[in-house]
Amino acid sequence: MKIAVLGIRGLPANYGGFETCAEHTTLHWTKQDHEVLVYCRKGRYDSRAKNHGKVRLKYISQLSTKSLETLSHSFLSVLDLCFIERGYKIVHLYNSGNALFLPILRLFGKKVTISVDGIEWKRDKWGKIAKTIYKIGEWFTVKFAHEVIVDNKEIEDYYLKKYNKATTLIAYGSKVVQQNPEISVEVLKSNQLQAKNYFIFVGRLVPEKGTHHLIKAYKSLKTELPLVVIGDDHSDSEYKKELFAHDSDTVRMLGFKYGDEYEQLLANAKIYISASMLEGTSPSLLAAMGAKVCCLVNGIPENKSTVEESAYTFEENDYENLATVWQDLIDHPEKVSQMGEKGYDHVLKNYTWEKISAQYIDTFSRL
Repeated sequence: MKIAVLGIRGLPANYGGFETCAEHTTLHWTKQDHEVLVYCRKGRYDSRAKNHGKVRLKYISQLSTKSLETLSHSFLSVLDLCFIERGYKIVHLYNSGNALFLPILRLFGKKVTISVDGIEWKRDKWGKIAKTIYKIGEWFTVKFAHEVIVDNKEIEDYYLKKYNKATTLIAYGSKVVQQNPEISVEVLKSNQLQAKNYFIFVGRLVPEKGTHHLIKAYKSLKTELPLVVIGDDHSDSEYKKELFAHDSDTVRMLGFKYGDEYEQLLANAKIYISASMLEGTSPSLLAAMGAKVCCLVNGIPENKSTVEESAYTFEENDYENLATVWQDLIDHPEKVSQMGEKGYDHVLKNYTWEKISAQYIDTFSRL
């Protein structure tokens, strides 16, 4: 098959969950001799390789304003796909906001699947105009996509209940990350950390991720272990500045980390903690479980669906309970190691990228 992927920032992944998903799946598809084209935002990449592995990359411009960057790039990518790269008939589109362009793709005979990430219009980071676009995009998704892909049972139920729309459930995958002693020594030394002697959170620094609640709960604990926060936001928001004001010996604000450094920081953590209030299937949560790291997350339905009985949860959006459960794990280290093993087994059974990539190909084949 000839498969085009658009609606992301591009490859190699250097931002978030959609990019990570696209990177792993497209590389697996090319191993099965499928021809894959990924559209990248020209302004996001100074070095513009023609290929990522066997995945072909094409760089398309975008408007530099934050509110129009995604839509402008996706629109120009759609035009290129319809008029220049006409041989690609299977399209994997990311982000329900980009669903506004589904009628154009349908008009030119494309078979389109769209991956949606949670319920975007509920996210606090969007203003009124963006929320409206996402609500309209949600309707376009249901009306015009050949196949709607969701990553979590809760989102599947949402589309079925609100729109009577059956969707295809394909979760995010997880790379099984292992400690690499050679790399770990350098990574831990450069960040002044000790293996299995720090807590970690990974995610964008936006309000719905609850990092402010996480830091507040951490500061109430009786522990000498630091909290490491990996993540940032491409804006200069006041929220981000408030979080970085906590940067200290105990709260380590490390910004974005990728590749070996990110993986080894994750694999060597004692506990992965998340207070996120809005999720689909969290890629960083799966990665932590795949690294045999005990996880403690907000007990929202999406997280419970993801982890089942293979991670600890605190009462939904109850951050005093977060501190209570967190302290209990500090006081009972045997619970930490046991849950780390359970999470690892859960990922191997349900969330390998090989399995996830094959599910996408099955979906494309039906079209």
